[in-house]
Amino acid sequence: MNPARMRKAKAVEELVEYLKRYKYFMVAGITGLPSSVVKGSRDLLRQKDSVLKVVKNTLFLIALRQAGRYSDEFKQALRGQNAVVFTNSNPFEVLIFLDKQKIMRPARPGDVATSEIVVPAGNTGIPPGPAISLFNKLNIPMRVQEGSIWIAKDTVVAKPGDTISPELADLLSKLGMKPIESKLNVKLIFIDGRMVKPEDVELSPQLYIDRIKSAHSQAFNLSVNAALPLPEVMSILVAKAYREALSVAVEAGIPDKEVLPYAISKAVAEAQALYNLLKSKNPNI
Repeated sequence: MNPARMRKAKAVEELVEYLKRYKYFMVAGITGLPSSVVKGSRDLLRQKDSVLKVVKNTLFLIALRQAGRYSDEFKQALRGQNAVVFTNSNPFEVLIFLDKQKIMRPARPGDVATSEIVVPAGNTGIPPGPAISLFNKLNIPMRVQEGSIWIAKDTVVAKPGDTISPELADLLSKLGMKPIESKLNVKLIFIDGRMVKPEDVELSPQLYIDRIKSAHSQAFNLSVNAALPLPEVMSILVAKAYREALSVAVEAGIPDKEVLPYAISKAVAEAQALYNLLKSKNPNI
């Protein structure tokens, strides 16, 4: 076997071993991602006892067949450059973990700003010369002092959604700034023998907390309205029944010692209302 085939066979064997060792895996697109972001993601995933492997699509498909996990969905997902995350942790927990981590990279022409980009006031360390026209073109207030360019005040150079121009990318690079947030583009998750797309699953824990609170509130209200004799609602049901019975007794004028104070207050209020009405028609009353 020639060396190239041997390397491919060894790569497939390694992937099959990972597929057997780990319960779950995720296919992530890395097309256009700098190697620094891939490396940063790999380092972060180690904290979750997970492994990220950059794969050749054809070799991974072969490994999937050998491991008995092949599906046509993988053939559709494995386009462009891809990496696979192998894990024994809950894959959704791993996804949430990755979403919370910010991997920043330098801006490139054509990038879209993921957040507001501000160049800070102070000494840039850039010598005056051709760079001055760059600052002027980008409307960044500056001055030359002590042999270098100083930015006069914090200046917003891009807002979320703005496209990074070649000039701005050049300046941000000169300033050593890494303003673009990047992350793996997870396409498919293999879990419990089936494939799940991240967009089909809500990953916000707060949303589930809010839904559970809402469900509990609705269930509680339903049990109160249906008078279900549950321990959690008995005290409210008894208080509700007492208030309703008292209201009926007051309306009926039942001369009970608990009812009389409310009945008298009601009679006084009604008499006062009648008096006010009559007085409005005849002030001499």
